[in-house]
Amino acid sequence: MRILPRYVLRELAIPFGFSLLLFSFIFIVGNLVKMADLLVNKGVDIMDILKILLLLMPKLLGFILPTSILTAILLTFGSLAQHNEIVAMKSSGINLWKIMAPVIALGFFVSLIALILNDQVQSNASFAYRQAVKEILIKRPVAYLEAGRLIKEFRDYIILVQKVNGNQLEGVTIYQPQGGKPTRTIVAERGEIISSANDKTLILKLYNGSSDEPNPEDPSVFYKLDFKSFELPPINLGRDARPANKKIKDMTLDEILVQMRLNQGKSTEDKDQLNTLRSEFHKKIAFSFASFVFTLIGLPLAILAHRGEAVVSFCLAMGMVAIYYILFVWASTLGSHGVVPAFAALWFPNVVLMGGSLFLFKRVTAT
Repeated sequence: MRILPRYVLRELAIPFGFSLLLFSFIFIVGNLVKMADLLVNKGVDIMDILKILLLLMPKLLGFILPTSILTAILLTFGSLAQHNEIVAMKSSGINLWKIMAPVIALGFFVSLIALILNDQVQSNASFAYRQAVKEILIKRPVAYLEAGRLIKEFRDYIILVQKVNGNQLEGVTIYQPQGGKPTRTIVAERGEIISSANDKTLILKLYNGSSDEPNPEDPSVFYKLDFKSFELPPINLGRDARPANKKIKDMTLDEILVQMRLNQGKSTEDKDQLNTLRSEFHKKIAFSFASFVFTLIGLPLAILAHRGEAVVSFCLAMGMVAIYYILFVWASTLGSHGVVPAFAALWFPNVVLMGGSLFLFKRVTAT
């Protein structure tokens, strides 16, 4: 009886490996276009580009692993159903659960790997990625400036530039979020950006424009100030190099738990921060088990679809992945804003798909 489970796992191995390569290529290609622009047009060193590309891989694998295992299951079990091998097994009195159990165990094992990957590897790689981007900005401050695109790589500022010529900028608009207060806006006809590698700072000088300045009597109210020359405070790119300054999405589960204990205040700001921390905590765990959930939904879906063609399996996989990720983004938003408790919100997509898998399993075992 051990022969069939081994046979199924061997049949699953090649599609899984192929899917890993295919989706890795798809996810990387989108980033390669940006990397090529940095190399060719912005003059960024190739070693810096390879470094940030390597640091991106753990994050990409968080999406690649569940998508790959779902596609592999749809290909393998769809082919078995299409060639009546599933019917032959059932006719021989073989319980399908014994065939699917090793695959379910594999999906659970992959999810455990994903949990370690998302918690330890991805969190630290994401933090290192941000520091690597800041190092590039110090060496070549215009590397991430692109005409007509909102630039969020500069700390505390969102910058929009209409034209970039070296370190000279034209049509500059700068937004400075104030944390619960109206966003400050600065507009200038032109500007220039200067970097200091020693201080790890950027200086942005603006000419011929206007700035929103806070009213001394009421800081929440701004008044318009015209200027011929204006210099923003130095943008310090080295402040985030310390682990204590990590963003929430870059924290490990242990670090999030520590921050949750520190944010057990009663103020509105503390509650908002606590909701975000709880949401990120459950998000890391729940999202890691996407591979297991996709395994459960993929097995009966492949058998019922009765199709093992690559195109059909790929389309089914993409449809299921799209539904899951849309639900997950929606649930993450509800959890982080405190509309729904973080635990209930972030595990909801997994519960929905697991419920759907139980329904499909009943149909498979009943026929």
